[in-house]
Amino acid sequence: MGMITRKLDQWLQAGLITPDQHTAILAFESDHPQHANWWIYSFMILGAAIIGLGVISLIAANWVDIPDSVKLGADFALLALIAGGIYAQYPNQQHGIWFEVLLVSFMLLCLSSIGLISQIFHTGGEWYHALLFWAVITFLLSLFASNLFTRFLWVTLFLHGVLWSIVVPIGVEFEHTWNELPAVLLLAPLLTAVLYQASVQVKTLQGFSSSLFFWFQLSAVVALVFADITHSGGDMENYQVARYIPAYIAGGILAGSIAMQRNYSLLNKVLLLAALALLLLYYHPDLLFSGESRYSLFSAYDHSDVSFWQADDIRAPLLTLAILFLYAVHAGNIGHQRTFNLVTFLIGLRFVILYFQAMGGLAATGIGLIVSGGLIMGIAWLWYKGREHLQQWTKGLKA
Repeated sequence: MGMITRKLDQWLQAGLITPDQHTAILAFESDHPQHANWWIYSFMILGAAIIGLGVISLIAANWVDIPDSVKLGADFALLALIAGGIYAQYPNQQHGIWFEVLLVSFMLLCLSSIGLISQIFHTGGEWYHALLFWAVITFLLSLFASNLFTRFLWVTLFLHGVLWSIVVPIGVEFEHTWNELPAVLLLAPLLTAVLYQASVQVKTLQGFSSSLFFWFQLSAVVALVFADITHSGGDMENYQVARYIPAYIAGGILAGSIAMQRNYSLLNKVLLLAALALLLLYYHPDLLFSGESRYSLFSAYDHSDVSFWQADDIRAPLLTLAILFLYAVHAGNIGHQRTFNLVTFLIGLRFVILYFQAMGGLAATGIGLIVSGGLIMGIAWLWYKGREHLQQWTKGLKA
């Protein structure tokens, strides 16, 4: 409330709001404190997790001596106790702190129960199968969550479970993932984007949209960084189409979803489809990239026998910048301010890295450091001054 009060006082003094509006807004915010006190949820949930770890530690110390029937009985009794607490708290329309704490505790205990049953009855299975099964049985429960952390937890574990459950059957194992890693990293943002589009369209799933959008952006940046670094240092070896089949399927579904999106203009659809096509092209080692580099990444070693425009470490940054620019124009056109700022910042950062990649030797001298520092300051100034103009330009684009 402190920050809101200060802002309201400033607006009142500037004449932007009336005293009655000032009083009404303060009254409304005081009646809805749960939105501002997010840190209380975090500490309460953290405390519950620590208590759970303490109980687990005490049980683990005497695990062998405890009969299986006692383990299962205590587990289900605790589940029933927490479930009763959730039921008792549910009539509260605001679903306060204790409801969310009990909800998260119950969901985590469900995951622990899967592990306990697997250990007692030797059912086997992989960790990602357990995550996927947990996500299925707790899905309806997660719909009642009103706090972002609860939904974020469910989405995070669900994505890990479904991603690895898709990838592993085609031959990817966690111990030998280097050759298969490109296929995993390409699938992650495409699959998350498909799920995000579904959550936006279905009203019941809209509570998961923000968490899915976060993981889409993060996984997309990781996928771009990996492809950029890999192609800048050499080609992707041992390419096999079978590993990319899930990513191609997800890409096709995503392309169809974008094409049928009613809320996007023709321009936005073209921008997104072009960025998607370039990303798929990025992960193919033979269509655009030759495996030859002119500059080694973060140094100035020059391969003079490779022409400037044929070098992968020049083509890769240009492709990265093209994908980022297309997505930045899309974000600016639909009014996603934070996404636009993030993507334009990444564009400026990639320009700086490209400079040091190609001119690393110059940066080793005193004059080179002065020039490099000036370049960084210049890019930062241009980004800060020009981003609003660029966003206004993107908003003005019509199609």
